[in-house]
Amino acid sequence: MKKTLMVLILSLVLVISFSMPSFAGKKKICKLGHVNSPASIFQFGAEAFKEAVEKELPDWTIELYPAGQLGGTLAMIQGMTLGTVDIYTEFISVLADLVPEYKIFAVHYKFDSVDEYELFMNSATFAQMNEKMIKMNGITNIGNMAAGSVYNHFSNKPMHTVADAKGVVNRVAQMAPLVQCWKAYGAKPTSMDWGEIYTSLQTGVITSIDNPILDMYDEKFHEAVKYVNMTNNLYNMISYNTSMAFWKKLNDHEKDVFRRAVRVASIKGQMEVDSRLDGVKAELKSKNIQTVKTDTSGFKKAVQSNINTILAGDKDAIAVYEKIMKKDF
Repeated sequence: MKKTLMVLILSLVLVISFSMPSFAGKKKICKLGHVNSPASIFQFGAEAFKEAVEKELPDWTIELYPAGQLGGTLAMIQGMTLGTVDIYTEFISVLADLVPEYKIFAVHYKFDSVDEYELFMNSATFAQMNEKMIKMNGITNIGNMAAGSVYNHFSNKPMHTVADAKGVVNRVAQMAPLVQCWKAYGAKPTSMDWGEIYTSLQTGVITSIDNPILDMYDEKFHEAVKYVNMTNNLYNMISYNTSMAFWKKLNDHEKDVFRRAVRVASIKGQMEVDSRLDGVKAELKSKNIQTVKTDTSGFKKAVQSNINTILAGDKDAIAVYEKIMKKDF
């Protein structure tokens, strides 16, 4: 009798174990990558995002891959379209070549503050752009991280006015509108991956780089320059871009948690920038790196008068640019 009962129990255990889903007991994995260093605000935000998600969803693990461990910018964008990269955090201007309207993110001097940028990202105009990105490339934006994201300029010559940009060999990301903006100033822009910048500055292949000050400092770019030019040429936020192949697998509660985790990262990231930026500026000054208060009026005029060339005559992109300039989005 006991033997028969034991056999019956074992049979029930086997039936139950085979009927359970194959993922039961396993952690759900999200691969989040970026190209910046482990010391960067990108990584700080990614860690805050990871902590927030895993606190609310204990069955999830957010795997972080900084410093291009999942590939460079183009490789990670392709990975999202193919579904091999789950989340890529970067300034959304890196997607400029995927949808015509996204070219405007790579245009200088369109927003006056990060707050205005955030208003646009919450607008009906951007919602329509995001839907187009989903349909064309299988990528969606699930939130944006404010982290002192205004571009300024490290260089080996002072940049007081737009005239000083003439002939400067400036690194730009591989996006046509960014290249055209710098050409409009008379500079000689050159595109290269983020990982190539430090050596290129040291060897003189390039003589300048524009990005948020903390990003450039954390990458040690200041070790190879003499000036910080306050050009304020591009206001941005760190965009959490997600593969739709990954996003569709999440239930509504999980999606809500992921979105709220981006907001947590944004708040904590901005606090981190606020606590560090003045100290970094003071350190740059102590290293005899001079700060130049650039007159940006000539730069702004150069962009506005060349906007058709900068946006390659694309009517949809120009229409969005005009909405932004009119503050009507």
